[in-house]
Amino acid sequence: MQCPNCQAECNESKICPACKIDTVIYTGTVRLSDKLYNKGLSKLNSGDLTQGIEILNRSVSVNKNNIPARNLLGLALFEVGYVGDAFKHWVVSQSFQKEDNPATGYLEQARKNIRALEALNDATVKYNQALIYIKQKSDDLAIIQLKRAVELNPRFVSALNLLALCYLIQNSREKAAAAAERVLAVDIQNVIALNYLSIINPARTKHETRKGEVGNKGSTKSVSSPYRGINIQEKKARNFRFDIILALVIGAVCTFAIMYIMFYPAIDRQHENQLQAYRTSLNEAENARIADAEVHIAELAEKDSHIQAQEGLLEQWEAQYERADRIIRFMQADNLFRDDQLLEAIERLDVIDMEGLPRDLVDRDIEIRENAYPRLGTQFVNEGLSAFNTGDYYKALVDLELALRFMPPTAARRAEFLLALGTLYARDEARHPEARVLLEELVAEFPNHRPQHTGSLLDSLTDED
Repeated sequence: MQCPNCQAECNESKICPACKIDTVIYTGTVRLSDKLYNKGLSKLNSGDLTQGIEILNRSVSVNKNNIPARNLLGLALFEVGYVGDAFKHWVVSQSFQKEDNPATGYLEQARKNIRALEALNDATVKYNQALIYIKQKSDDLAIIQLKRAVELNPRFVSALNLLALCYLIQNSREKAAAAAERVLAVDIQNVIALNYLSIINPARTKHETRKGEVGNKGSTKSVSSPYRGINIQEKKARNFRFDIILALVIGAVCTFAIMYIMFYPAIDRQHENQLQAYRTSLNEAENARIADAEVHIAELAEKDSHIQAQEGLLEQWEAQYERADRIIRFMQADNLFRDDQLLEAIERLDVIDMEGLPRDLVDRDIEIRENAYPRLGTQFVNEGLSAFNTGDYYKALVDLELALRFMPPTAARRAEFLLALGTLYARDEARHPEARVLLEELVAEFPNHRPQHTGSLLDSLTDED
């Protein structure tokens, strides 16, 4: 027998001597990953990209070496605009398998189309900028960025959904519906887009948007101040008479004194009038400034009140959207229950907060659980015991642990269930405490059910602890 992981000979042992893995668990893991891959491929073929991506993520999380699942996940992520995540999966895939790997072709083709990649990257950048604007409550700026992102990548699902939300915030219901319909053209079961359409339910009309460009013109001027040098020439000393110069200076001083006495009062009055005019002008300007400031303060207070009212309205919208989303997800879980997909229905109900939902939905949740739990418990008990009896311990462990979650204490075949699950836990030393709880419960409830085998298992647990 060869190890499914490293192809080494195992000599009929379930533990590979080379890579030390449990071949039974490994084989079950590979089968589960392949099953999820096929299911994800089916979802993608039907146009349900959201569910397909979710299932393929589960497939590669179960088996990271599942090359086809990882490559297909990269293609699906690339399709909805997550280019970076797609490249990440292709690079990881290429690291696992270098030869005959389609991921190599995908990466090579991407490198040959640099301009297209730059456009997709620009779309992602504008989407992230739009998120920042929305956090700042600038939905107009966010819409501008999202429109540009969608122009660069028309299949960018997240950008289209966010654009629909922005239109809803602005109460542009028809535009929001058009954006949501574009999402559904790419991903027919997109939960967010379906949620928006179920809330809006608008007439299917399309509106064209006009685009405009605003250009700014500017001019520059250069100012030159030419410097001109001044030539200074020496002057020769000349002879002059001191008495004449002194007489001229005395005459000038007397003339200035007479003029000062005559004209100073008039000049002083003129200066005083000018100063008073300046003071009056300054007071008027100060009063006008104070009045203008008061008007601006009143306007700011009114705008702040309007903003607070809009924020309160936005919070109400968000609460309504969140409640409507929970109702939609509950109805989807109810539909799964009606289609007899019991486990999927319970898993969806477990992640829905029922607080604040209508009373009839809360009652319906209780009714679904009361109906589904016994049926699921019986189903997984029967499937788990069947797998245990045939030696498929991996499947038996999965099914019996699910039965432990759903099975009521008084269910049929409970003794067989306790013994089988206790035996499986006893095989794993780390789970001996859980095995002891189950086996002691078996002895207490069913003392005549294979007492020797149960006692032997309990003794082995005591020796190993």
